[in-house]
Amino acid sequence: MTLPFESKLVMDGTELKPYLLAASCAGAGSWVFLNRHTVRGDYALVFYVLFAAILHYFVQASTWSYSPLLVTLSLISAYFASLAATTVGYRLSPWHPLAQYPGPTLWKVSSLFLSKISLTGRRHKILDRLHQRYGPILRIAPNTLSINTPSAVSMYQTMEKSEAYRRPARIKVVTMFFKNEHEKLHRERKKIWATLFTPSGQMELMPSLETRAWNLMQCLERRQSESPDGLVDLSLAVAHWSYDFMGDMVFGGCNKYELMKNGDPRGFITTGKNAIVMLDSIGQSPWLMDILWHIPTSKTMRRLISNSREMMLNRLKTKPRPGQRDLMSYLIEAGVPQLDLEREALVAIQAGSDNTSITMSLSLYFLLAEPRYYKKLQAELDKAFPNPTGPLPVNELMALPLLNAAINETLRFSSPYFIPRIVPDGGAVIEGKYIPAKTIVALAAYSQQTSAENFYPDPQTYRPERWLEGGLGPETKTNRAALASFSFGPHACVAKNFAYQEMRFVLARLILAYDMELPKDFDIQGFRDGILNMRTTLLEKKLFVRVTRRPGVDLDRAFAAVAV
Repeated sequence: MTLPFESKLVMDGTELKPYLLAASCAGAGSWVFLNRHTVRGDYALVFYVLFAAILHYFVQASTWSYSPLLVTLSLISAYFASLAATTVGYRLSPWHPLAQYPGPTLWKVSSLFLSKISLTGRRHKILDRLHQRYGPILRIAPNTLSINTPSAVSMYQTMEKSEAYRRPARIKVVTMFFKNEHEKLHRERKKIWATLFTPSGQMELMPSLETRAWNLMQCLERRQSESPDGLVDLSLAVAHWSYDFMGDMVFGGCNKYELMKNGDPRGFITTGKNAIVMLDSIGQSPWLMDILWHIPTSKTMRRLISNSREMMLNRLKTKPRPGQRDLMSYLIEAGVPQLDLEREALVAIQAGSDNTSITMSLSLYFLLAEPRYYKKLQAELDKAFPNPTGPLPVNELMALPLLNAAINETLRFSSPYFIPRIVPDGGAVIEGKYIPAKTIVALAAYSQQTSAENFYPDPQTYRPERWLEGGLGPETKTNRAALASFSFGPHACVAKNFAYQEMRFVLARLILAYDMELPKDFDIQGFRDGILNMRTTLLEKKLFVRVTRRPGVDLDRAFAAVAV
């Protein structure tokens, strides 16, 4: 049995053919335009919805007797089928500028596959396996290459951030982390930030760092005493410490987070991490981010933004403590607009707290997974600082070989970041291969950081001795330049030196004061397998430890000197 409009369509199908042909030609024409111009995803969606509505209106007003809806759908289908076929055909054709570079076929067609593997948290391992199969230069999206060679580090000196760093909703603000419209704006803002991280600026942060280190130790002891099994979630406590300290560093005396004291019932850390995950994964398909950003944010995300705004307003009314300037004092003095201040504060707290805390947590995990390293580091610290609660001068911490080696070796495994850049006009040559302008390229950081070409022997094994003088023997390879933890070039992390200082200081405080151990049933390999990275790091398993004050270590006086 056929419907009336179906028989009419069969009888008068020739009447529709010219329109279907026109729709197909329009689809191919759209590909020509979109191949030469970048269009925001939300704008494109609105255009197509409006166009479909207008088309349907005119079809309804026509003299065709069969279903207007069917005609509209037929024309739209013809348009998108032509657009899709032209796009796929070109991206897989030998005429595409990246046709010579191998990679999974479907990945060459759409960036959605890169977004998908990014969401798994195991992108770095998937890309590593693909590099082993396809070679050092791998096509992982229509216009994106992953490059697994040591020489690729040099490309970061001259290339700008890709659209993956574009601010969500394309808000007209200038921030350090996101892609700015003009590089001059980034340089000017970075110059302001850099003032905080000069030697004198860092010294002004030390009283807060000292106080928060003692707070962390109080937090560990209190939470462990309240735990029925006598264990404490170390990674959670360190995350709370880092968030509290970053609040001090950004807002000074206006910081109201106090997560070590109160926990995180409002979910600030989880919400911040989820936002970073979305930016890192969906951001690989910028057109999709343009669309999804219009979906209403969660109540927690709105609270996170409003909390930052409230503290910023309070900070604008308050002067910093004498001798303890915060980041906002430098930005305010430079005349940075309030909306920029709010976004800078939010980004600084999320980015600054996240990477530092996870590196510290994983440093302790690796040390406790191999207790001999914990004991060796403890011995090094004992020798340098006979008084475990006394001052820890910055210069003396910098000079401790094993402490620095332990941090660097952790960074080698904990920072498999995906750092995409855009090839400038004129193109680039990497490993003798020409890469066209406007191509997105990214160093395969994990592959480089765990490659025998850069770190030998045992590149997949935690062995901090490789960073010491003499390394692991006469054949040792330790390519420090391959460590991508803080990026490279003009967009390298401005707070790199202070981040090291934070980690040295707090790790030293903890290891001098405590004997730590993993519980006997702790799954060491399972924990490592559950470390996920999407520009932020998520742990599938909790890092439970037991902390015990070392004999003769009196912390009570130090605890009494700081607020609980």
